[in-house]
Parts: sequence; C-alpha cells; structure tokens
Amino acid sequence: MNESRAARHQRLRRRGQTVAAAGGIVLLAVLALTPAGRSLAEWADGVTAGLPGLLAPAAGLVLFVAVVVSGWEAATLPALLVSGPVRAGDGLRGGPMLSGAAVGLVVAFPAVLAVAVSIQFAAFVSGTTWWLTAGILVATALVVLMHSLPGLLARLSGARPVTRPALVERLGALSRRIHVPIHSIDELPAGSAATGAALVAGGGSGRRVFIAADLIRDWSDEEVAFVVAHEFAHHAHRDLWYTLALDTALLIASFFVADRMVSLLAAPLALPPIGSHAVLPFVALVVALVWTASAPVRHAVSRGQERRADDFALRLTGSADAFRTALRRLASQHLAEESPSRITRWLFHRHPSVAERLATADQYDKTAYR
Repeated sequence: MNESRAARHQRLRRRGQTVAAAGGIVLLAVLALTPAGRSLAEWADGVTAGLPGLLAPAAGLVLFVAVVVSGWEAATLPALLVSGPVRAGDGLRGGPMLSGAAVGLVVAFPAVLAVAVSIQFAAFVSGTTWWLTAGILVATALVVLMHSLPGLLARLSGARPVTRPALVERLGALSRRIHVPIHSIDELPAGSAATGAALVAGGGSGRRVFIAADLIRDWSDEEVAFVVAHEFAHHAHRDLWYTLALDTALLIASFFVADRMVSLLAAPLALPPIGSHAVLPFVALVVALVWTASAPVRHAVSRGQERRADDFALRLTGSADAFRTALRRLASQHLAEESPSRITRWLFHRHPSVAERLATADQYDKTAYR
C-alpha cells in the first residue's frame, strides 16, 4: 500500500502521542498504587526538613513535584523516537528531541506545581469539599493567565510591531467591525514556539495579535487577514470562555472522582489522605484517565468551534481563495492529512480535516455567487 508522506507523519505522530500518554499514566500508576509515591514524599520532606517553619513543607512539595514532573518527561521521552518530525523539513536528531523535552519540563513544572498547591490549600481550608475549591482556584489562575499572557508573550518572545501599514490597517478594521478590541499587532521572531501562524491572545482591550515571521515575510495581506480573522472569530464567539468552562467542569469532576476513590480505596491500597504529597500522583492519575476518556467530547466541541470560525472568517473577509491558499500552506507546513479516518478525527483532531475545510470554502463560493 502506498502511503503519503503526510499520512506516514501523522501516523507516527499519533503513535508518539499514544506512547507518551501511556508512559505518563504508567508512571503515575506506579507512584499512586505502590509504596513508591509515599517513599518519594518522605524523601522530599526529609531533604527539606531542616528549613524553618512553613518553608520546610512548602519546599518538600516543590521538590516532590519537580521529581514527578521530571519522571513524567523521562517516561514520555521514548514517544519522541516514534513521533516523526513536527513540521516539513524537521529531522529526528537527538538534539531537537532533548530540546523539546527540556521545554516541556520548563512549561509543565510551574503548571503542575500550581495545581498541586491549589489541591493542598483547598484540602486545608475546605476539607471534604476540597475538589470544588481546588477546581475554582485552578480556573481562576487560568483566567489570570489568559489576561496576562499577551504581555508575557510579547516580552519573552521579543515580539515587535508589524511594519506593514496596509496589513495593520486591514486587521484593525476587522477588529473594529466585529467589536473585538486589540491592543497591538505584533510579529513573532522566526523560530518562536508560540505559533506557526497567527494568535490572538488575551481578553478585553488587552488583546494582542501575534503573527509568525514567516507569514509576515511570505504571505499576502489577504492570506494573513484570513488567518487572523479566524482567530478573531474565537473571541467574537467567546470560545475561550466556553472551553475554559468545559475544562473546569471536567477538572472538578476528576477531583470529585479522585476524592471518592481515595475514600473507598484508602484501606485496601494504603492510600494517604488528601492533603499529603504522596496522594498527588493518585489524583493526577484519575485526572489523566478522565481527561483521556473525555477526549472525543472535547475534540468534538473544538471542531465545532473551528468550523464556525472558518465560516465567520469567510463571511468577514469574503475571500475563499485566500482561505484555500492559507490552508494548503499550513497543511504542507505541518504535513496534515487531507482526509483522515473518522476514528482518527474523533480521537486526535481538534480541527476539521483539510478536505472538510476546503469543502467549506467551496460551499461559501456557491452561496456567494447565487
């Protein structure tokens, strides 16, 4: 059977995602269901025991989380060996793989630590309803992050204002037309990991438009405008808030299930109580399993939002040709399959397939020319 380069790449990428998820879940299961987690927590507390006052347990938690997150990255590292290149032209050398793992560690550690602190604090102040308090705390942190992300991204990435006056005016006119205010329109430097296309980040008047350097250099104003209009659609329809609400509901449900399971299995599995470092891998294991099981629902919601964003951008810009050109360029860059199987779309895809999106453009043309 002949297999296209894109199909082979995506097959390897899905295999890598599956291996990564399995490796992480196995690690959490070992820490949660064997004495390993309790031993690691005791070791972390022992190392930091000499610190004064509340600094000792706080440092113990930080050390415990750091070791667990490092273990997670190590457990998922084999996935990089079978996942293939990220984009067309990327290689499979050890340097980029290790660099990707290092970036994952830097990003994952503060996020996991924040969740761990939320659980510990919620257990202390709320007792048996810790699962609700922890979920609300995490959601609040995400809202704060969403509003502070544009400024942080601009500073950390070295973004600079876009210097194409016609494009800036065009994007500004689009934002005013749909009542989605923006603070600035910035170019991300080449090689930035934030996005390979365009991103509209933040909320309210603090939103910023970020456009990858490749698009600024090689794409026409019409093509860039369509990609940004698609991102504007998510803000016009409040997709970020709906997604946050869904994710928060799933997280609270996961915490609740973990709480019930700890109560039921504490004696037979010798599980430590909620509020101790050692129980965190068990909570994380439950969250990971619920999150994995809910993937088809989450992806279906996301695909619906993306279809609506495509339709919105087509009506806003009136340029189906720009949509087709931009989509084909992005598909080539990311080695996207044009028509993946239905099961693949349900389990792995947050966007409609390339074929579906091209059909949307064709349908728009038919409607526009009636």
